[in-house]
Amino acid sequence: MRWLLAVALASCTRSAESRVGDSEHRRSDCAQHVFEAPPKPSKDPMQHNGQALRDTCFGQSASQHVMVIGDWGGVQYTEEMPILPADHRSHLFPKRVRSFVSGVDDYAQHRVAAQMLNLSFYDAPDYVINVGDNFYWGGVNSSCNNNSFEEGFRWNQWGPIFERMYEGGGLDGKQWLGILGNHDYGGFKFTSGWHESIFYTWAVGHESTGRWMTPAQYWQVKVHYVNFSIDYYFVDTNVNNAWKLNASDPKDGHNICSEKHNEKTAECSVTGPVSREACHSWFESLWEVQKRWLDQRLSLSKADWQIVVSHFPPEYNADFWTEMGHRYGIDLIISGHRHYQEVIEVGKSTKTAPPFSFTTIISGGGGGITADRVPQLAGDDDAYGFMDLFLNKSKIHIRAFSHTGRLRRSVAITPVAPQATKEFLSMYARQEAA
Repeated sequence: MRWLLAVALASCTRSAESRVGDSEHRRSDCAQHVFEAPPKPSKDPMQHNGQALRDTCFGQSASQHVMVIGDWGGVQYTEEMPILPADHRSHLFPKRVRSFVSGVDDYAQHRVAAQMLNLSFYDAPDYVINVGDNFYWGGVNSSCNNNSFEEGFRWNQWGPIFERMYEGGGLDGKQWLGILGNHDYGGFKFTSGWHESIFYTWAVGHESTGRWMTPAQYWQVKVHYVNFSIDYYFVDTNVNNAWKLNASDPKDGHNICSEKHNEKTAECSVTGPVSREACHSWFESLWEVQKRWLDQRLSLSKADWQIVVSHFPPEYNADFWTEMGHRYGIDLIISGHRHYQEVIEVGKSTKTAPPFSFTTIISGGGGGITADRVPQLAGDDDAYGFMDLFLNKSKIHIRAFSHTGRLRRSVAITPVAPQATKEFLSMYARQEAA
C-alpha cells in the first residue's frame, strides 16, 4: 500500500501548494495590519450578515498575540457614580447567591482592564477578540427602533465603559473583533439597542477611536501571518436564550423573548422580531441560516487554523458542534457567557459539557457582571480575568490571567485534523499492519 501513501502525500503537497498560492493571491488584495469594515449600512444592521471581510495581513512586526475578553461592560447608573459590575450574586438570583468581596467585586472591570494594559506593555496584542455581553444589564440603553447614525450613539456608555476603560500602552489602536451576547439584545427582552453594537463599527468623531469591529451578527475574516493563516468565524448563538413567551432558563430566568419583560406591543419595526410572539422564531431562523453558512464556509477553508467565536460555549447545541468539529477539524472555540475563566482541552468533559474534538475557551470573567465563582483579593482564582493567545503555525499557546495578573493556566494546542484526514490515516495504518 506504499502507492496509497504516495498518492496521499502528493495530494497533501498539492493542497499545500494551493494554500500557498491562495495565500499569495490573497496577499495582493490584503489589508495590512488592519481589519477593514464593509460599506456603512444605512439602517439595516443585518445587511452584512454572513459576509467575509477583506483578508488582513500581519508582517514580521506583528506580535502574534491576541487578547480575549467577554462579559465585560459594567453599569454606570449616573455620571457621578463609578462603573460597577452588574450584581448577579444578590438574593434576586437565588441560585447565584454568594458573599460580596470588597475591593474585587466592586472594581472587577477596572482590575481586568488594568491587567490587560500591564501585559500590553510587554506583549502588545495584534487585536482583541470580544465574545459579547458588551454592556450590562441590557446592552446599549436605546431602542431597537432608533437609528444611531441619525440620533447619535450612547456616548455615556461607549466613552467611559469601553473607549477610556481600555486605553494606553499596547491597547491603543488595537481593534476589537466581536459578536453580540444575550445581554446585548436586552437579556430579559429583545427591544434594546442591539443594533448599535453593530453600527458602532462605523462610528466616527466624538469619543470613537475606530477600534470597534462588529459589522454583523455573524461574519468571517481570514488573517494571514508570515507563514500561517487563520480563518475566524464569528457566530450569533443567542438562540440559546430566546425561548417562547412562557419559557425561561431555570438557572436565572433569562429569556430574551419573555412575556414577563416584553410588553404586549413590543416590536422592532426596522429589523428584528416584529412582535414578542415572533421573537423565538426570529432567533431560531437566524441560527438555522448560520448552521448552513458555517457548514459551507468551513468546507472551503484552506487556513492552517479554524477558530470559531461564540458567546455561548459549545455545550449549547453540543450535537451540532460535535459534528462540525469532527467533520472539519475546528481547532478552537472561543466563548463567554459563563461568568468565569476556563480552558477545556480536547477530549475533556465537564459537569455540563461532553468531550469535544477541539479546545474550548470560556472567558466570561471580564468584570461587567459579578462572577459565578468567589474571587480573592490576591487573584488566586478564575472568577475574573482575560485570556492571551500566542499564535504560530504549529501551536497556539493559551494563557489565562486573573484580575491581578496571576497566570492561572497555560495550555498549548495543536491543529485538529478533519474527519476525512483521520479516516484516511486510519485506513492506511490498517493496510500497513495487514
